[in-house]
Amino acid sequence: MIELYDLVVSDDRRPSPFCWRTKFALKHKGLDWREVPVGFTEKQKIAFAGSTTVPVICDHAHGDKTVKDSWDIAVYLDEAYPDRPLFKSGQARAFARFVNDWTDTAVHPVLFPLVVADIYTRARPEDRDYFRETREKRLGMKLEDAQRAARETRVPAYRGTLEPARRLLAEQPFLAGKTPGYPDYALMGTMMWVRVICPLQLLDAGDPVLAWQERMLDQFGGFARKVAPASGAAGS
Repeated sequence: MIELYDLVVSDDRRPSPFCWRTKFALKHKGLDWREVPVGFTEKQKIAFAGSTTVPVICDHAHGDKTVKDSWDIAVYLDEAYPDRPLFKSGQARAFARFVNDWTDTAVHPVLFPLVVADIYTRARPEDRDYFRETREKRLGMKLEDAQRAARETRVPAYRGTLEPARRLLAEQPFLAGKTPGYPDYALMGTMMWVRVICPLQLLDAGDPVLAWQERMLDQFGGFARKVAPASGAAGS
């Protein structure tokens, strides 16, 4: 059995985009796992892995092998469980790494201010002081001010960062081709971040990315769709 250390906020919601990448990868491989919830301030739970961030996995079927970082976990899963490969070739792996890193460095920086106050509101009460202090230091302003300003000016920029995916998805159903692969899981992790945390619709109806998102929610028996989307006006 694999244990997945997964970020948890109030109401047992699981927003981490990186953990969602790992969940999609595990589903792709047909592997079962048990989730260990980790709050923002519960870093002692993952200290055994030499990590301060999730995801972390511990694979008890392979000598309690511990792996941190979603990309390294995906690579490990293909090595330890070669059936149903995430990367069918070196070229496929290179493209997956590109999408993974593009999402981290281009999409997330634009998206984060759009949802940051929602994350704070939905964080567990015992984690909120830590989250506010660390994220306001990063942003240089109050969380609520950052989110308000971003929603007034940066929604078009967020949609614009998705243009490479939009162009590809206008021609094929998934980033990886006819069927989903790790490039899809890398970006869909981000969409699950928004789905779990933010009640705001950030994509236009008719957007190929939105249609792709719906297809991704249906994968693996609709396991991601079973996560109820955020509701209300938290942090707005």
